[in-house]
Amino acid sequence: TFSLRLDATAMVGDAEADEEESQVATNLAKAAALKEEGNEAFKRGDYKAAMIAYHQIYMYVHGFSETSGGAGASSSPAGLPWSPRKSVTEAETAQLRSLKVAHFSNLAACHLKLGAVPKARDCCSKALALDPGHLKARFRRGKCLAALGALDDARDDLETVLRADPENREAHRELRELKMRLAAQRRREAKKFAGFFDRLVGEAADGGPPEDSPDGGDQSGSAEQSLPREEAEAPPDAPTPAPAEAAAAAAAAAAAAAP
Repeated sequence: TFSLRLDATAMVGDAEADEEESQVATNLAKAAALKEEGNEAFKRGDYKAAMIAYHQIYMYVHGFSETSGGAGASSSPAGLPWSPRKSVTEAETAQLRSLKVAHFSNLAACHLKLGAVPKARDCCSKALALDPGHLKARFRRGKCLAALGALDDARDDLETVLRADPENREAHRELRELKMRLAAQRRREAKKFAGFFDRLVGEAADGGPPEDSPDGGDQSGSAEQSLPREEAEAPPDAPTPAPAEAAAAAAAAAAAAAP
């Protein structure tokens, strides 16, 4: 009886493993079909329909974890966005990752066509987080960054593409245009700072030496300093006698002193 129970348990486990493997294969097939559907819509110029197809890819590629050898012995893979629920083989993990990257990168292409540049940039960054060597996502992010004015970051992305693919004509063209914009930006900045310093020099020349310099300063006290010490230090409220009054006083004093 015990052995029968073990056999039954093993059979259930095998059935679950087969079902799980079948589900992984089914999900991969559906995700790949959605990718092709999106590609066809994109070629027709129907970018909204393409986005719908690309969005659905995500439903079929999340919720899996990598295994070290068949179903059951699962270990959570580093850097993957899905949780360790359904275990998959290393080969299946590579397919899931590729479809996940396509999901983000192709959505970015649609957003670019529709003018949603920030969303396109974000999708490219998510694709590159999964696969830093994905050149299409790197190139598209470079275009997004250039459009958003982040010229130095855009140059870094485009140069990365060209180091991996020196014959990429689109990347060469984008980089040439970007370098022209960078050069124009540098000229504007140099002119702006040159004008700023010219204004500083002009203001200093018009205003003369600073007030606290030995040659500048307030000269209002110079007249007082040139007066004799007695006059300069006289109390401000001391009266000054008029000339007629002084003569009369002198005559009276002389008359009083006469014998």
